Amino acid sequence: MTPKNKSIKMHLFFCLMQLLLECLDDLKVTNPRMIELKSNLIEMCELLNNDCKDTYTIQKTTYFQTLTNQINTMMRKSFNPKM
Repeated sequence: MTPKNKSIKMHLFFCLMQLLLECLDDLKVTNPRMIELKSNLIEMCELLNNDCKDTYTIQKTTYFQTLTNQINTMMRKSFNPKM
């Protein structure tokens, strides 16, 4: 894997983790396994945030929030209720 591909995958991972956590919050999960998943995601998000918190991207830009919003928008626009 090239350094560029690795960076892209890490950025995607970061955004998807945030989206998964938002989804679980919105769904107000009550199933014990889903609650455990949410707890694990929170922990992972905290670790990722701690690792990234001192970077320019996190401190001075909305880069990750913009990417996350774009993924979310693409999903809404491409949504097929018949699937």
